[in-house]
Amino acid sequence: MIIKNHTIKQFLDDLASEKPTPGGGAAAAMAGAIGAALVGKVTRLTKENPEVLKIAEKADKLRSELLELSDKDCQAYNEVVKAYRLPKESQSRQEKIQEDLKNAAEVPMETAKKSLEVLKLASFVAVSGNQNAVSDARCAIELATGAIYGALENVRINLSLIKDEKFVEKFKEEIEKILSCF
Repeated sequence: MIIKNHTIKQFLDDLASEKPTPGGGAAAAMAGAIGAALVGKVTRLTKENPEVLKIAEKADKLRSELLELSDKDCQAYNEVVKAYRLPKESQSRQEKIQEDLKNAAEVPMETAKKSLEVLKLASFVAVSGNQNAVSDARCAIELATGAIYGALENVRINLSLIKDEKFVEKFKEEIEKILSCF
């Protein structure tokens, strides 16, 4: 599935379907990307502040990266589903499941980190950007916040199935670090 080639309607129809993907992780990444797009809009409407205009490029990069993460989330979860479908008596099945679960935790963790960057940019432009577009900046703040929390929920669900205690502990620390920014 290549979400960036879908229409919004196709994405939402797939999201609402019984298909395994896209799911919450892809939706979180998409929310972050939409927040980044709004940050870009506010920066472009802020002609009198060159410092704000510089943020547009960062916002555009984050928007692109988060859109890509939406696809990667679908791919990661599809791999987990495939691993669970391997023959139960296969020795490599559990290893493959664990490997794919780690990847399925890494992708939404990256979404949360990128969305935190969007949140910081949105918070800045809400104060320093064109005040006629402050509602767009505030909407970006809410979308980025939702993206962070949604992505972290996906990280947590995968961590609950991962047996590598060092990996789990490292990711739990990263979750706490992200949440400490609120």
